[in-house]
Amino acid sequence: MKNGVTLSAIILVIAALHSFRDSAAGSIGGTVIPADGVTYIWAVQNRDTIKTVPVNGQFSLPAANGLWKVVVDAKDPYKDVLIENVQVLDGKETNLGEIRLQR
Repeated sequence: MKNGVTLSAIILVIAALHSFRDSAAGSIGGTVIPADGVTYIWAVQNRDTIKTVPVNGQFSLPAANGLWKVVVDAKDPYKDVLIENVQVLDGKETNLGEIRLQR
């Protein structure tokens, strides 16, 4: 019984820490047009890299505070898009708006 209570307490503390950390993180979001022209969205900051698959062209990436580079990995015949100096602040979403892919 004592081990079960201890394990439950540890799980609760870990969950609380992760909840606090996630609430402090910022994010990068936007919409890619055309929606079917994109494979992945990447964000790069120094050695940190995150990626996501957009749904209906929309994306959101949880990101730490700081400057990021965002890469829209486009499908042929569209060209990739690089957006530099994307500022992310803790607890805020940086919305890149509509990103229109060019042929």
